[in-house]
Amino acid sequence: MYRTAVMEYGMSYERFREDFINSRTFHSKQDCDIMNDHQVNLGRISSFLSSRKDLVRKYSSVEADLDAFHACMRDFMLSGPRTKSESVNFECFLSDRVLSIIADAANDIPLFRQRVSAEDMGKLFNECVGIGGSPLVANQNTTVAYFFSQLNYSGIISARYQRVIAVNKLFMSSRGLSHMTQVDLASALSRFYSADRPLKMRIDKWIILIKSAFVNQ
Repeated sequence: MYRTAVMEYGMSYERFREDFINSRTFHSKQDCDIMNDHQVNLGRISSFLSSRKDLVRKYSSVEADLDAFHACMRDFMLSGPRTKSESVNFECFLSDRVLSIIADAANDIPLFRQRVSAEDMGKLFNECVGIGGSPLVANQNTTVAYFFSQLNYSGIISARYQRVIAVNKLFMSSRGLSHMTQVDLASALSRFYSADRPLKMRIDKWIILIKSAFVNQ
């Protein structure tokens, strides 16, 4: 079974292991084969929902048809290249409309030294890479820190967003001398709250628009 499933068909070992165990749950009843198949399917659903939030969000944002289902199952079942694991990505797959609003917000606030497009934001949020593979330079560290904290608070990106930014080296500090670390982001967020920030109202208005588009994507 291992040779066929994993070596020939490319099923991930983790998926093979769980299926193997679940397919042997029942063994003494007349309809145990049907019950074991049901147990395998339940195990797959449980594992999919608990461990692949990125795929749930990705395929929930496209039209639900048979091709999308098969593509989703290939991503889930097979080994080989994947998107970054949950620990190093934002755990989101944002629609073009959401990305367009985020780009408008980034340019209006502004978050970065350079102007960005919806395509740039797609690379940032859905793939965790900067523009042309280079990090974005923060206009103000405090503003970037607050904006991303509110995306997290609104349920749009992972609570581990600070680690995601640091591990993937997505941003340079406003001085352009070093990549922003988790410590930098936490410190900047603390500074943002410690003083009166005229930009807070503008950022909050954009977050409301982004969340509305996200909920309806």
